Amino acid sequence: MSRRTPWDEVKATERPSGAARRAYADEAEVSAFRDLVFGIRTEAGLTQRELGRRMGTTQSAIARMEGGGTRPTLETLRKLAAAVGADLVVGVGANLAEDRSVVRLLREGRAVVSRA
Repeated sequence: MSRRTPWDEVKATERPSGAARRAYADEAEVSAFRDLVFGIRTEAGLTQRELGRRMGTTQSAIARMEGGGTRPTLETLRKLAAAVGADLVVGVGANLAEDRSVVRLLREGRAVVSRA
């Protein structure tokens, strides 16, 4: 019987290709959007049908978003924010993930807020 290599050991020794890293990053973005839509919708106490109506789309389109079957566009994010009465913040810059101050980002010209 052959020895099986634990996954952690494989991950530590194998270097994923550039294509694999890009695919992983791509999937992580889709997953984050899926979680975002679901979280915003449930926090607002809306059904998929109601959120779809508010966004001018269908329940099945919301289900696809929550299932990771679609890629978000800026327009979709604007509609999502408006549907729940939230602000949409878009920022660009180095290490924004560690920079939690939206006010500072706005002041430095590294973010845009779209009011619902």
